[in-house]
Amino acid sequence: MVWSESQTTDFGNIEQSQHSRKRNAEKGINQTFSNTNHYQVAQSTRAKLVFTPSTTMNAAATVCAAAICSPSTSPRSVHQRRCDRPVRQNRLSLLTKASVENTASSVGVTQRVLITGSTRGLGFELARSFLARGDKVFVTSRDAAKVREAVATLRETFGSDAVAGLEADVSKAESVEAMANACVDAFDGVDVWINNAGSNGYQYDNLEEADPTVLEEVVLTNSLGSLLCTRQAIKTMRKTSGRGHIFNMEGAGSDGSATRKFAAYGHTKAGMAQLSKTMAEELKNDPIGVHTISPGMVFTELISSGRFAFGSQGRLFVNALAEPADSTAELIVEKLKVATESPDSVNRTIAIKILTPDVALKKMFGRFVLGENKDRYYPEAD
Repeated sequence: MVWSESQTTDFGNIEQSQHSRKRNAEKGINQTFSNTNHYQVAQSTRAKLVFTPSTTMNAAATVCAAAICSPSTSPRSVHQRRCDRPVRQNRLSLLTKASVENTASSVGVTQRVLITGSTRGLGFELARSFLARGDKVFVTSRDAAKVREAVATLRETFGSDAVAGLEADVSKAESVEAMANACVDAFDGVDVWINNAGSNGYQYDNLEEADPTVLEEVVLTNSLGSLLCTRQAIKTMRKTSGRGHIFNMEGAGSDGSATRKFAAYGHTKAGMAQLSKTMAEELKNDPIGVHTISPGMVFTELISSGRFAFGSQGRLFVNALAEPADSTAELIVEKLKVATESPDSVNRTIAIKILTPDVALKKMFGRFVLGENKDRYYPEAD
């Protein structure tokens, strides 16, 4: 995470001169972060605080399981990371029913979107946001009852023609294939496939004490699931429209930083960017792009389950940096729609990042200096 220019930070005398307050801000925030071994703080020549290479994922890593950049967010920025492609050219809030028409008219291309893990949390809000823009969405999760409930809820607002769904286990190839076929049956194809399904087992332990069954669940869902879904998405797109976009979700650990107490989760997320680079090679002659979304720290059950695992400092960072799923989804979809609207966008590798360094700085400045968002989600004190 890179903080933008340091400003005031004296927690006592607010009558100080601006110069003195700025000097104390740098000193105070540096001292705060130096107490946490997951946040390496350095002072740049332009008075900037830098969380070295551990971008925003480090926040998630020290705090609790987050979606990095991980991800997701007002985080208002998307960086399009250009991957090396030897042959190819360089690659590039909850909405009410009343707002659907206006939102849909503000975008260009209508897309058919499949989202795994979309019956709750960020996945459900992504579905809602795409639908509000006039897209069609296929909803999935392992729980058939939750899929039916999510589909019914979304159809109440967006109509039955725009929403379909099926239960699917992303760790099983035959289930993933059935899910893809059902999407094709419903919408005649898929333009955007988002591999959102993921798990951290909702447990936080050092690897030595981790439950093997939890480790298996995390690896099968996050790693194998992303591989099988990416594989099937390519097959489905090739058989239907011949083109499309596949997005894998990054999270804490995607930059290679430590993820203490949830090693398996970080291990699985570290491969997402690498997978995109590999697919860029394998698909260099095909109009199918494999990309990443780094949603940042999203306040969902994934994070909430670790509220006691990292003490008061962990809760402080969640309160300061995490955003609700609905607002994060809005930002992701807004950026994704812009990034994929052009026909040649399939020839680019897109990396959507929400919680960027400058956004993180503003949030932490607001928390430490202005006292914003204290106890926002839960009390910070032990």
